[in-house]
Amino acid sequence: MLKLVILLLVCACANAAKYNCSANSALLILKRPTYEFSVKLLDRVAQDTDKHFVFSPISTYLQLLALAEGAKGRTLKEIWNVTRHHRLKCFRRKWRYILNRLDAELAIESKRRSLIVLDRLMAIKTPFIREIERLKSMDVLLLNFNYPVKAADSANRVISAATNGVIEEAFTPDDFNSTVLLMADTSYYRSDWNVPFNPVYTSTEPFYSSKGTKEGQVQMMTRIDYFNYAEIPRIEAKVLELPCGTDDRVSMLLFLPLRNYIDDIFYNLQRVRLMSIFNTFKFEKKKLVHVKLPRFKITSDIDNLPELLFDMGVKSVFHPNLANLRGISDYTMYASLMTQIADIEVTEKGVQASAVADFLVAEKDSFEFFANKPFAYMLVDKKTEIILFAGMYTIPGRY
Repeated sequence: MLKLVILLLVCACANAAKYNCSANSALLILKRPTYEFSVKLLDRVAQDTDKHFVFSPISTYLQLLALAEGAKGRTLKEIWNVTRHHRLKCFRRKWRYILNRLDAELAIESKRRSLIVLDRLMAIKTPFIREIERLKSMDVLLLNFNYPVKAADSANRVISAATNGVIEEAFTPDDFNSTVLLMADTSYYRSDWNVPFNPVYTSTEPFYSSKGTKEGQVQMMTRIDYFNYAEIPRIEAKVLELPCGTDDRVSMLLFLPLRNYIDDIFYNLQRVRLMSIFNTFKFEKKKLVHVKLPRFKITSDIDNLPELLFDMGVKSVFHPNLANLRGISDYTMYASLMTQIADIEVTEKGVQASAVADFLVAEKDSFEFFANKPFAYMLVDKKTEIILFAGMYTIPGRY
């Protein structure tokens, strides 16, 4: 018996040494569950939005982690099972540190703000507020829900200021009736290529459906250059990388299905890791690719996140009689609203206008990546493997 105890202690010490509470170990432990949560949720969003949308899965992941800080019992267990966030607070804080650094370091035009709006009459616990506000992209707002018009106006002013006026309204007065806890996330991204598309070559071209029928006209941007490009059978898609910003940290990945239909792309992405895609690029080297990508702008208001998360296993936190959020307040409360408004605009804009490679022309051995039919996209941080934004483009002219 004594030998068994000693063995267990040795294993525990070895495990603690391997996963000491540091930013590096937190990244090692948590980036995989964050990615897996993201692609699973993206697959559900795709099925619920006619496959034409933009969404920030990391924002919803953070909303659930915020609720976990105030959750107890079954409610906490459900959130943990779905997000697989670490049970030790130290690791969760290190993960928030990484995300705070991410927001500060990314050299791209992007803004994100999450709000947890609580009724100030519910005696909200100060430790919960302090813990949430450690994440710089998330705020706790205490308002008097007895005045819904004033409360909605106050919350929307915070959202508008945080997104530079791109998103002005996330709440309506009706959201504050018969409730005590609301959550909204707003984010936007503007394309900021490392090397821009030359607008001289942008032209009006047809956009086709997955069945090959003409759906409408788009402003098609064009570049011929050396890119990371590969066909990846496991996800049944061609993948192209377009670097963003001034460094090599953030890229937009574009996915064109090999068999025309875009429906299962995020489901298929559960079979691979982001790093395996980038390792494929390294192995195959850069290739001369003729790229055509439409200019587009999409705004998505996903207001049924509770239903989508319920299907994934987060259930009791949205139920008035089952939610256990005693870490937030001793009064009975549940998450009555969880929503996200995301906005993306992709144009020719870049950060190194003088670097446009106009001298390149298509050759016989070049590859074609023509996004003139439904495609999917991801804006990813390669260092953390976090999906910042993702979505699909299937309907030309639809915002």
